[in-house]
Amino acid sequence: MSRIIPTYQSASSSSSSSRQIAPLPHSSTSHPQQQHQQQQQQITKRWTSYTPNPIELYPGPKNRLFLSLRSGIDEEIDYALPKLVVASYDDPDQFKLETWVDSVSALKEWPEKWVQYLELQAAQVELKEQQQRQQRPQVDSSIEKEEDEKRNLALSIIPEWTQSPKLIDRAINSLLVLRNSSFTSSNAKIICRTSFLSFLNRFFNLPLNFLLEISIKNPEPIHHILNILQSIFPYLKQNHLLQNEGQDINIRFLFNQVLPKLLIHSRDQSIIQNLLPLLIMGLTIDQHKPSIPIPILKELIEHLLQIIILRPTTTTTNSTTTTTNSPSPILLDLILDLLISLTQNPIYSKTILCSKGFSIHLKNLTALLEYGSRQTQANWENNINLQGKVIRNPASDFIRNENSQKRRKLQRESNQKQMTEFLSLQNQQQQQQQQNLQILPIQPPIINVDNVGDKPPILNKLTKERLYNMREPNRSISWMHETFVYSSTSQLLQVTFWHAYRDFFQNPSTVDPLLSASEVIKNVTIAFPGAMAKVWTDGMGGQKFVIAGMGFRKGNDDQDRFACLWRDCPTPFSPTNPTSLLSHIQSNHLRETHLECQWGNCQYRPFTLSHLLTHLPLVDNGNIHIPEVITSDPWTSSHEAEMKLQSKIITNRIIPNLAKPFKLNFLGSITPIDSINKHPIGTSFLTSLILRNLSKSLKHELNLINVDLLKEKESEKKKHLLEERFGLPIPDSVLKEEKKEEEESLINLSNGQEEPEDVKLIKEQLENAKNAFINIQDKLQVVAENNISGLAIYLGDALGW
Repeated sequence: MSRIIPTYQSASSSSSSSRQIAPLPHSSTSHPQQQHQQQQQQITKRWTSYTPNPIELYPGPKNRLFLSLRSGIDEEIDYALPKLVVASYDDPDQFKLETWVDSVSALKEWPEKWVQYLELQAAQVELKEQQQRQQRPQVDSSIEKEEDEKRNLALSIIPEWTQSPKLIDRAINSLLVLRNSSFTSSNAKIICRTSFLSFLNRFFNLPLNFLLEISIKNPEPIHHILNILQSIFPYLKQNHLLQNEGQDINIRFLFNQVLPKLLIHSRDQSIIQNLLPLLIMGLTIDQHKPSIPIPILKELIEHLLQIIILRPTTTTTNSTTTTTNSPSPILLDLILDLLISLTQNPIYSKTILCSKGFSIHLKNLTALLEYGSRQTQANWENNINLQGKVIRNPASDFIRNENSQKRRKLQRESNQKQMTEFLSLQNQQQQQQQQNLQILPIQPPIINVDNVGDKPPILNKLTKERLYNMREPNRSISWMHETFVYSSTSQLLQVTFWHAYRDFFQNPSTVDPLLSASEVIKNVTIAFPGAMAKVWTDGMGGQKFVIAGMGFRKGNDDQDRFACLWRDCPTPFSPTNPTSLLSHIQSNHLRETHLECQWGNCQYRPFTLSHLLTHLPLVDNGNIHIPEVITSDPWTSSHEAEMKLQSKIITNRIIPNLAKPFKLNFLGSITPIDSINKHPIGTSFLTSLILRNLSKSLKHELNLINVDLLKEKESEKKKHLLEERFGLPIPDSVLKEEKKEEEESLINLSNGQEEPEDVKLIKEQLENAKNAFINIQDKLQVVAENNISGLAIYLGDALGW
């Protein structure tokens, strides 16, 4: 139930030429002709006593039905009108008014008689009211007031004898024939002539209260008239409306004043549903200047903003569906569409922004963004072009363990050289003691005094699984590399060493049995050549079997994540958490200025604190799952991708693409979308366009209201023009004239086009509108983030206040 706005009105009532608005009451997705053809294909053509013979619809001036209509004989008229009604509905292709001479004049004869009767009736009511005002100028007592009301009621009774019994029926049937035939373009062009426009002018020139009374007592002919007006509007030439001074000016008056007043004061939903599309069309007559008077415009805007508070609701039970008296969804969409057309005009949009209670109405509009939305789970498969190659994640535990092993290996090799030097110095001192020579003052190096613990470190899961799956003797040697470090001042009891080995490998996941204590101790010299098993005599003279030159590694694998990798750091393993690591770096390494990054093997220049933070694990993500593999650019080789991901300059690493099995799964809200183009439609989409237009207009008005800013812009413009005149002097008379024109333009901008405006009041109203937009920013962000139908594209201009 939607239609595409025709080209003649797409500029003012839509944001683009393809925006769908609510349907006209007499139109739908397909043309009425197509609907009738489809019905005739599915169902056998019906026949009634009023169905005309094909001979009765032959073209020419002597057509029997139209001759009967002009005859003035009641029997002939009552015979012809029902047949014309059925023919105009059942055979729209064959029912062409152009084939019958003066057909429109014949069909509007009875509607004109009906309007003539309405004019007499309206005049009678007006005369009675004037006479009453002259005779009873003022009523004071309540009794006299009651008598006056009874008298007015008696005088307002329409005398039935003054109206022909069949006048209204014939007028309705004639209007129904015109209404059915107006759905085809050829018939609409013929109806859109001066003779029928004069009938419209006569009808809508009736007093407003009288028209409202007619719409309540007998609404059918008014519906037909409004539907005819909708059909013939595309063929009312806009240039013709602007140039002529006769009845066409009354047509403009109809769209700018009469129809808006009818919409404001009518409470009939069907009448309102017919008036809204006409007002949307009427805004295309004068696109470049405001055509609706300001008082009527303010009242119309306030009325529309109050109507949208009502929401169409439907109550569903097990057996029936009950709809409340709230407006239908079509009516709500038509109101929003009219507001879109109004907000595209700067004058109308400014009136909305300066209206009373704008903040409340803006909240109501914001609530409509979620109208008809429902929660859904979005599942999107990854595009095949984005499926990269799977490689190891540089931040995974596997890579981190490999790096830790490499770092401990380098440290162990460095310490082994120091231990060799330490042992050589000890041997030299022992030889000097044996030869009773003077002992030289040689200070042996101290190795890893602070990095030795009193118990085995806790290894991570990956390391344990790797050691469990190894074979002896490589298993015990790798276990020593992970558990022990060189220390020149430490010695470990062989019993404690054996217990640590036994406790670790007493696990059902191991593939080899435990070695004996002697075999394990023999492997110590292979894992740590600088360490040795010996007998140590304590101070009490007791002898103990120890392993000298090594000790338990202090800390555990989880704390190694926070090890300081600064080059030549004396205490790299002292930090144990993100806070201690950052304080350690600030106190020990950032006191001097560095041109190049000193973290690990990074060579980034220039060195900054923000760059250093990219290296540090500032969050303790022990509970966060880190994937073992990631994907790289599908067009690069695996080796090249790994080299880029392991680049020394971390900021040069490429952004990984989505993994091959990766799917986008998340919860979001979905609003109606077009099944073909997948564009948003419906109430939420129309509301987003209103908010976008209002936000744009508000930003423009806030810039224009600042007169000082305008003066500055004008001065810059004048200066720019002076620079382009080849340095020639400008006569003083020209400068004075330009200055006078500038002052007049500024006065016109501040005073307005029609009447002077209080600039301070307008500033205050615009600031209130700005604050209203600020108050709904959070709601707009939530809608933009959660909606997966594309509303965020249209809400972008309403954000950022």
